[in-house]
Amino acid sequence: MVEKAVEAFQTARFEVHNPSRHKQAMLLSTMCSYHRMVKETLERALADPDALQKNCLGNPNAKGQSQPNGFVTSKYVRTLTRKGWNLAPLRDYALADVTAALMSYLQKNYKGKNKANPPTLSALESMTEEEYRQSYQDVLLQTEFAPSPEHQEKIDKEREKGHPRVAHRLERIFTARAATKALSQLLRKTEEPLPRPIEFTHCEFGRGFLLARKDNRYYCLLKLFSPDHRHYEKKTLEPGFTDIKTGEDLCGKKYPGVILPLAMGREFHEEKYLRQGSPQSAKLVVRRDEQGQYRFFIHVSFRFSPERLPVETILGIDRGAAIIGAASILDMDGALRETGLNLDGAAFAAEMQRYEQKIKEQQRRGIQKKGKRGNRFRLRGLRADAILGEYANAVIAKAVEHRSQIVIEKINAVTMSGFLKQSQFTKLQQMLTYKAKRQGLPEPVEVPAAYTSQTCSKCGYKDRANRPKKDAEGNPLQDVFLCLQCGHRANADENASIVIALRGLHQVQQGGRFQKWMVFENWLKTKLGRDSLATGL
Repeated sequence: MVEKAVEAFQTARFEVHNPSRHKQAMLLSTMCSYHRMVKETLERALADPDALQKNCLGNPNAKGQSQPNGFVTSKYVRTLTRKGWNLAPLRDYALADVTAALMSYLQKNYKGKNKANPPTLSALESMTEEEYRQSYQDVLLQTEFAPSPEHQEKIDKEREKGHPRVAHRLERIFTARAATKALSQLLRKTEEPLPRPIEFTHCEFGRGFLLARKDNRYYCLLKLFSPDHRHYEKKTLEPGFTDIKTGEDLCGKKYPGVILPLAMGREFHEEKYLRQGSPQSAKLVVRRDEQGQYRFFIHVSFRFSPERLPVETILGIDRGAAIIGAASILDMDGALRETGLNLDGAAFAAEMQRYEQKIKEQQRRGIQKKGKRGNRFRLRGLRADAILGEYANAVIAKAVEHRSQIVIEKINAVTMSGFLKQSQFTKLQQMLTYKAKRQGLPEPVEVPAAYTSQTCSKCGYKDRANRPKKDAEGNPLQDVFLCLQCGHRANADENASIVIALRGLHQVQQGGRFQKWMVFENWLKTKLGRDSLATGL
């Protein structure tokens, strides 16, 4: 029997293709009604805090403590929902929405040190002209923006400690933050709100949603209305309609819901999702474009269950600034198979810098992030994602070719948060994780990053001086590794990727747990014979 890999999930976005005005109005009305139902039920639950605490806690544990329980919370929420709703097929999804919001709120209050804010939903009604005028006056005529009580407490503590300069600096920071918050709230009020998405968690003909194919077109079937709703209609499916998930022929069946044609990229959606994945859940989302027109999208979550590939090699990746990613492949006895699979950090940074300069110019001219002229704000992130995605695809292709276990170093995201954000390290790791699962490869293994850039991949000698900062002429060096013991010279990032692969190999052989550096160093010099006499891999 072939062993199955851990299931992977990925979401694809499809746009509803050219909906008529009637269909747009019908979908928007449905989403607004759903939004109001969730808001109404949520407000009912929060109106009585005592009843909420009483009805949402599970049975006491051995210590006599009761924690928030999702099952009892769902039962309590069901008693609060309005009866006779003409969107009855969506009732369970509204209950799940409210339950999830309440559970998040209750668990934060139960575990957290600070009290959590109760969940809220915006009203969908637009502001009147008088309300607009009054909201602007409330903010623009305000002369002082007082820090919050928590921030004021920090300021007072610094003054009590005899640190007036620190207290003054904190006061300026928190006052500016209060002003920014007030302006943000004003903008949110003036923008016309959109209804919340509707998530369909059942992919079945009788309820929820269904993806179907007819000839060369794809459709999403949504069950929205009760039989007494004015839009309720049973439509007989034409010959050729096929359920994508089960392959069942739907010809002649009567479907009591809405049939939405989907727009998609054939090579992208059809090849990567519809033919390989199994649809699990869907989300109906509405957006407003630059011309103020409504556009409707279906976000579908697909499950992939590829056959597990046997691990035959180790692929180590070093993430850095000069090279965003440097990859090397070793076989299971530590011999080097391939190296030099790199993503140039300088080129990446240069391209991002070009976007930064154009964005700064737009900001100087007063162009905001929203609108047609502000698209460069969005394009910067999309271009960064595209570059990282191409590199991740190249790494995964090599990993599939060599049947590799991917190994990456674990970086302290707290101390390097700014650098991580700049270099997109975290996003690269996320891409490698889900792309590996899609191909039947095991999830990437993390190893400690300590000393990987200072250790020689030839002889195992560790020294900070192995990374010279200047050459013989005094010119600065960024990417050179030169071992002081055996004289091995290499690209610093490629050398580090080999050491990371070796750490991964050692960790995998030791059961997958982090190993102390001394344990790994001893293994490197003895078991693999990487001592000062070693001449090569």
